[in-house]
Amino acid sequence: MTSRNVVLIILDTVRKDYFDKYAHRIRDRADVSIENGRAASSWSVPSHASILTGELPHVHGIHTHDRYFDNLSREQTFLSSLPDHIALGASANVFASATFGFDSVFDDYSDIAQHRRFPEGMDMERFIQTREREGLLRFWEFIDAARRTDHPLQSLANGITFKLDDLMLKLPLPKLTDDGAKLVKREALRKVEEHSEPFFLFTNFMDAHAPLKHLLGFDKSMHSAPYGWSSRDFEQWRVILDGIDEDNEADVQNHRELYACAIDYLDRQVSAFIDEVQQQTERETTFVITADHGENLGFEGDNGLFGHTNSLTEALLHVPFDIVNPPGDEEREISEYVSHLDLGELIVEFAGGNLAVPTHDSIPAEVIGSGVGDPPNDDTEYWDRMIRCAYRGDTKIEWDSQGGSYRYSLDPDRPSWQELDAEDVSVPSWASEHFKGDVAELKERAMAQESSREVDATTEERLKDLGYM
Repeated sequence: MTSRNVVLIILDTVRKDYFDKYAHRIRDRADVSIENGRAASSWSVPSHASILTGELPHVHGIHTHDRYFDNLSREQTFLSSLPDHIALGASANVFASATFGFDSVFDDYSDIAQHRRFPEGMDMERFIQTREREGLLRFWEFIDAARRTDHPLQSLANGITFKLDDLMLKLPLPKLTDDGAKLVKREALRKVEEHSEPFFLFTNFMDAHAPLKHLLGFDKSMHSAPYGWSSRDFEQWRVILDGIDEDNEADVQNHRELYACAIDYLDRQVSAFIDEVQQQTERETTFVITADHGENLGFEGDNGLFGHTNSLTEALLHVPFDIVNPPGDEEREISEYVSHLDLGELIVEFAGGNLAVPTHDSIPAEVIGSGVGDPPNDDTEYWDRMIRCAYRGDTKIEWDSQGGSYRYSLDPDRPSWQELDAEDVSVPSWASEHFKGDVAELKERAMAQESSREVDATTEERLKDLGYM
């Protein structure tokens, strides 16, 4: 049987309930819908590592305390089981980039960033941080520097779009450019055109990730946020620590509405991308659409949390998991649990022309540390704890490195939702058997082995903007 192309589409930070409501184009294209797909961790770094390796964070060792992928070999990933496929990638996620070594297991990979929309051109953030001149002097210095590069037109385009983005953030106007969706599509399609088949293509779309602001391409009928409003305008930690009140209620609503708009926008962009890849390829191509994790939006079922601050709520772990054009012609909906730990195996099966979705009665997830900046109080140890959970039926058991343990009820008719049943519960063997080692000891060990590497100033600014520092 002829090998198939496989495209993995990561809709970064997209939770299942919002996806079901606002991504109807993708849903309509899906031949197989996995209704109980779960991420293996709750933020980008450990989740992406688990997708590549099929291992939990305490096994693969890529997490809050060591965020780098460059010690990961291709042989440790599912890509080693695709020897006939060229591995391609295009990502707007700073963690899934060359900066953190994510590109090392791919054959051809492109990073997309706000300050470098054309990867061949100059990095505008780096240019600015290495210059002291201001105004016209800096402008002429930029023109001269762009002229001297191997790709002067792309460098000039980076400078123009960078300045426009900066102006749009300061004015009560919609953003003109998205957070990378169109450029990820462009780079991905270019790679598909340039390389032979069969291929595996990884893509990461960041447009649903905070900070959120109205984009010219958003459907204005879906939100009431002022054009000049941005989620930078309110303190999300205040929502987490103090709850939603009359001072932040409008901001929370604006954020939720723009989050929905971003998913609707991604739905349009990704659906068109799927169609374009199918038109451009000779072999059959299977598309797997999922998210590395979801997002807390301050709902009761989110435990009142916001963003993806250290937790394992259903808002973070219950992710979309749809398959377009799988092998065979059977359309179906899968209600059993499917974990991202099996995603690599699933991709390998698709590449070989087999429709084999590994389902389980029980699955685990884990996070080691917060992955985000410190809270504005003294309880940093709580927010940086290690957490584990396991699912079976409509029950979820969760426990952490501070000795907390909880039992939650789930409802198959309410995606991204959970309800606390009891605290201080005994962790049953069916839950603990998914894991190795004691959670408190592993947390201490991970902290002791924390990476001392520092990111450059450009990456630091990007991470601050995304809320990770």
